[in-house]
Amino acid sequence: MRKYLFVMGVLLPGLPGGMLMAEVAPPEFSAAVGAALAQPAAASLSQQSSSLIDVEAHVRQIAERTAAEEKARLEQERLAREALEQASKPKQLTFFKYRKDGAVAYSDRQPRKTDYQVIVYNSCYACNPLSTVDWRVTRLYLSQFTYSITQAAARHGVDPSLVRAVIHAESNFNPLARSRKGAMGLMQLMPGTAKDMGVNNAFDAAQNIEGGVKYLAWLLKRFDGDVTRATAAYNAGFGNVEKYGGVPPFDETKTYVFRVNILHQRYKNQLALASN
Repeated sequence: MRKYLFVMGVLLPGLPGGMLMAEVAPPEFSAAVGAALAQPAAASLSQQSSSLIDVEAHVRQIAERTAAEEKARLEQERLAREALEQASKPKQLTFFKYRKDGAVAYSDRQPRKTDYQVIVYNSCYACNPLSTVDWRVTRLYLSQFTYSITQAAARHGVDPSLVRAVIHAESNFNPLARSRKGAMGLMQLMPGTAKDMGVNNAFDAAQNIEGGVKYLAWLLKRFDGDVTRATAAYNAGFGNVEKYGGVPPFDETKTYVFRVNILHQRYKNQLALASN
């Protein structure tokens, strides 16, 4: 006697009402069919689970990479801020003034077994583009070294207001100023320039002013009285001004010329008021 079992989707002709029937197979066949039917569903779940794991891993990698990039960016910004703060600080130089064999000597090393004077100088007083000094209101030196400035300016035909502006920009009226490059005194004369201008002791205020004003007068004559080019040459050398046909494209020099101009106008106005 045959046994029949209703199974999925097989329409057997000749049965009432289109009844779906199938001859029952052995039990092992039914089990195999059930397993076969279950496999696609299990495989689908496994694939979905694997896909979710892959997505989570990818998202985690992106998050970790983004966090690392953000940390690196913040560190770069911190280093940039520190560099900017360091650059904005004037470069401080310390020298020691003492006597050796009866003559005045200077050194960047502390002398031993002798008395000495400590000289602190911030190089290039008006040249730092990052300086926070407000040059339109900063204190002016209207009475310091008046005799030497007046005499030298008259002797060489230079505006005493310009002389004061250059001294202010170069050394902030420090007669013992000395830069890393070797510029000396109030008007920061280089050794070669001092020698050419007949200055024997660049740290003697009167000699330094005489030599600096003489050199400034020479530059003004060379550039047909153009104060801008003359002061640019005082900072960067006349060769560079001639090479570039004006103020050289150096940040220090452009800053220097701009600030000397501000100081020049302020000294001119204040000295004119004082003379009235």
